[in-house]
Amino acid sequence: MSTFLADLEAGGGELPAFVLDEFEAYLRCGIPAHGFLRVRCKDCGHSRVLAFACKRRGFCPSCLGRRMADTAAFCVDHLFPQVPARQYVLSLPYALRFKMAYSADATSVVLGAFISAINSDLRRRARKRKLRGRLQTGSLTVVQRFGSSLNLNVHFHAIVMDGVYAEQPDGSMLFHPLPAPRDEDIARLARAVCRKVTRYLGQLTGEDKDQQLTLGHLANASVQGLVATGPRRGCRVLRLGGTGADAEAAIIGKRCAEVAGFNVHANVRVGGRDHKARSDTQDSGPPRNPQRSPAPHRGAPAATGRAFGQVRPRRGRLR
Repeated sequence: MSTFLADLEAGGGELPAFVLDEFEAYLRCGIPAHGFLRVRCKDCGHSRVLAFACKRRGFCPSCLGRRMADTAAFCVDHLFPQVPARQYVLSLPYALRFKMAYSADATSVVLGAFISAINSDLRRRARKRKLRGRLQTGSLTVVQRFGSSLNLNVHFHAIVMDGVYAEQPDGSMLFHPLPAPRDEDIARLARAVCRKVTRYLGQLTGEDKDQQLTLGHLANASVQGLVATGPRRGCRVLRLGGTGADAEAAIIGKRCAEVAGFNVHANVRVGGRDHKARSDTQDSGPPRNPQRSPAPHRGAPAATGRAFGQVRPRRGRLR
């Protein structure tokens, strides 16, 4: 880390304090010299040292692994009802990834446009099946910031109920599953996302801070697949696949479409009783753990914001 920081300072760069804090906390994580607890069994007398964890959200694989397991258990046990779900993945143009890397406003705008387009598509397809009245949908989104090669690649994985809830005469909500979307539906969805994001981002003003110049340089290099520092600065790292963007809507796979760099994939569906797959699609951290907890009982009501705040994830539930 000292070599990395020295190279940045030699080039006149400076990282924001929150980035340095993340690095330093990660380097101290799990090391007893930086703090620990000694736990002892009252029955057998055995004791052991438990080092403090950083509990950060950046890139610590140990802490993110625990957070991933807790999140998956909570979502399966308390959040999602036992109904079919579909995973929608949105990949974005390179220039937009760079903007979203350090702009929470841009990320929020893009995510809001993505979920709005999905909900509109579900309601449109539901009304084609003669469903009327108030139609409700539900989803959970995980923001992924890295690609498979650990390059900067901000994109979204949304777990969406594959259907709608329709209000009944007595005021209750009944779930109606929908047929799988056609390729044309995904192409229409990709066009809607592109249109909404383009319109909304025009309302944002540039607010780059002085300290974000170096962070922006690193993010820009990572997005483009370039080496940011050191003697090979500016050289291209190994990349697989092309970087071309199709300006028009194109169906490029089964339930997969792309418009001007906005790529939507929705070919993964999980049945209401597929416990393992339901948890696997709700993976929210870097480690992969095939062992998941069971889903809630059939007929569980849709979770609300109030219920979300009342129930805490249970550690040690995964097995």
